[in-house]
Amino acid sequence: MIRFSFFSIILVLSSQSSLLADDWSTYRHDNRRSGITNEIPKMPLKQSWVRMSPHPPMMAWSGPAKWDAYSGNKDLQSMRNFDPVFFVTVKGESVFYGSSVDHGIHCLDLNTGNEKWASFVTGAVRMPPTIDGELCYFGSDDGYAYAVDSDNGDIKWKKGPAEDKRLISSNGKLISPWPVRTGVLIQNGLAYFAASLVPWEPSFMCSVNKFTGESNYTTKHSNMTLQGSLLSSSNTLYAPQGRSVPLLFDLEAGKAIKSVANAGGTFCLLTEDDKLVAIPSSQKSSGNMIQIADPSGGSAILQFAGADRLLISKEIAYIHQQGKLKSLNRIEYGQATNSISANNKNIKINTDNVGKVKAALKKAIASKDDETITQLRSQISTIEKSLSMLKALNVKHKNELLKSYKWEVEGPAPYDLILAGNILFLGAKDIVLGYDAVSGKKLWSAKVKGKTYGLAFSGGNLMASTTLGHIYCFSGPSS
Repeated sequence: MIRFSFFSIILVLSSQSSLLADDWSTYRHDNRRSGITNEIPKMPLKQSWVRMSPHPPMMAWSGPAKWDAYSGNKDLQSMRNFDPVFFVTVKGESVFYGSSVDHGIHCLDLNTGNEKWASFVTGAVRMPPTIDGELCYFGSDDGYAYAVDSDNGDIKWKKGPAEDKRLISSNGKLISPWPVRTGVLIQNGLAYFAASLVPWEPSFMCSVNKFTGESNYTTKHSNMTLQGSLLSSSNTLYAPQGRSVPLLFDLEAGKAIKSVANAGGTFCLLTEDDKLVAIPSSQKSSGNMIQIADPSGGSAILQFAGADRLLISKEIAYIHQQGKLKSLNRIEYGQATNSISANNKNIKINTDNVGKVKAALKKAIASKDDETITQLRSQISTIEKSLSMLKALNVKHKNELLKSYKWEVEGPAPYDLILAGNILFLGAKDIVLGYDAVSGKKLWSAKVKGKTYGLAFSGGNLMASTTLGHIYCFSGPSS
């Protein structure tokens, strides 16, 4: 006879639950800022609690510039809105967020929304904390990066790279001229962060021991404005700069390597094959363009005009473009669009050439130069055959382009997109929605108040942060 104890059953269930749950322990889940978790949601979700804020976030930059005097552009969009909401991170049964209002790190109970503890520093905390092991890491406008105990908020270490400890006035607050607005990235036992504000002051890229705060390196740079969450691959740090192009740094030594051309903004993601998305690429509100760039070559390899947000899961891209939410195979799409682009260039060259040859033929006919007439007519025939072939190829590639799209549905403009298992969650104005990632079918929606710039999913719970400072928790049916 086989006997099972009650405790062994509890242990098995507990183990299965822990395997299914996935912490959202840093901004957008991981150091590539993918916004993707393998945890599979149990639908439908219902609001379990909401933490209402009496004050909205006090953003570092109050909005876009009124105009660009250098280029003459008006009606600009913000390229430095990295802190529009209280973004959250989740580990186990705890939710963490930083506040630009009260300068605190707050820890909430995931199940109830009740506050477990709060720890305060002397400057705004603009990016969500990173939770690693027993420590909670974050940066502040006071010029320091911190590590606190994730169980009670006790400060374990703080590190500020600038020797000058003066404060300056900025948007209604006193801050360090070298605020830490990149968050803290943890990798290979080290904590990485940058202290930076304006290009006419030096900027610092820092690496410290994650347990002790002991310096690994501090590198000093000029003409930089590092702000927005850092990203990393196995050997490279990626740093957004708002209105300037993103920069690449050597992870091991902190040396600046290069920039990524024709990119900008503070929303970035890095694909598994090390392609970089940085948006918005332009401050023109009418010029929304999302591009996937290859940092190794420094050029855009794929562009989407009129697009708002993008999420990439392996070869599949989810994108909101011209009022529609779409799913496409980015490899197939890229091959087709690149082929069409190359063919169009050759079509233009051949069209120009055939025009010149026809003009020469007209002169040859007028002068009755039979030998030249024969040669030119042969050239025209060859070019026209080439044009016909190129146009036929374009028809083929356009069909391939259409086939690269998996689905498209009408949907509101998103401020955030994340993928949890097979559910694509979209945060919009006053609403959060869930779509089947395979078919595009709308599965779920819930009302919120404000623009939903921050989504996170962990432990069966969807967290939504809005521009009013509210944090919502939506939970699935209990198992």
